[in-house]
Amino acid sequence: MLSVKAKMYSVAIVALSALTLLGLGQGQNGISAADKVTKVAILQYTEHESLDRSRKGFLDALKKAGYKEGKNLKVEYKNASGDQSNLQSIAQQLKGKHDIILDIATPAAQTMLQVDKKTPQLFTAVTDPKAAKLVESKDKPGKNMTGTSDMAPTSQVVDILLKEKEGIKTIGVLYNSSEVNSEMQYKDVVAYAKKKGIKVESVTVTSSNDVKQAIKALAKKVDAVYLPTDNTVADTIETIGEVLKEEKKPSVSAFDAAVKGSVCAYGVDYYQLGQQTGEMAVKILKGKKEAKNMPVELSKKPVLKVNKAMAKAVGVDLEKIQK
Repeated sequence: MLSVKAKMYSVAIVALSALTLLGLGQGQNGISAADKVTKVAILQYTEHESLDRSRKGFLDALKKAGYKEGKNLKVEYKNASGDQSNLQSIAQQLKGKHDIILDIATPAAQTMLQVDKKTPQLFTAVTDPKAAKLVESKDKPGKNMTGTSDMAPTSQVVDILLKEKEGIKTIGVLYNSSEVNSEMQYKDVVAYAKKKGIKVESVTVTSSNDVKQAIKALAKKVDAVYLPTDNTVADTIETIGEVLKEEKKPSVSAFDAAVKGSVCAYGVDYYQLGQQTGEMAVKILKGKKEAKNMPVELSKKPVLKVNKAMAKAVGVDLEKIQK
């Protein structure tokens, strides 16, 4: 039979063991596994409605999964304001400091992957990740990066444009020649238009300052205008819309927010695309998937939006489009 002293010693050992186990269940900062703060970095190329909405969708998906800012989630958001040199310096600042990184738009993803190959990364608002050399293939990314593509169904977008007005023989495309995704979309439009016996004209720009003059020149020599998913187009969509109204040209855009400056838009809902990306992030954060093995996802729900005021101004009957 144990003496009182021996019993007290045994109790002390048990208590010490319990405290040790409790300490092991906590991190170096004394935070339990359940309360661990997940660190997320977001690098956004520029600020416009589509990219902002994709960011919001991403964060809302994390919140729905239980990651809440101020509690168990810390988000570091950086915006490069469309400046490549800003991207480089910001990427260096973010390197190796987070559990996962979200890159919004192709230039942001290209730069961040070049700088940080160890931290799991997701991209969104990227049209062709393979052409941009972000993944080895869409089914098997191969690198520590995957995400969602905003690839629009080009043939369907062109078909909508052709419904806007009878006798369209020439389509114009405005895009930034420095954006890989835009160049790819232009080639897709040309290939599909050729099958329909339609000629395609293009005007390229390198900055927002070039847009007004470029769209005016383009509108004067075509029957209708196709606006691809392009950051410069997105930044200047209201200016583009004003010119197309003046020239009374039918138009279509391949992303939802551009409906402000076109008759209609058919393509990605960027908020929903951001949500998809957030759901992918949750799987990575919980250890269920690795970025390199997760296939790139396309938008699950393309949307059609119309601009009644624009349609009226250029003489388009929306009933023909919405049938």
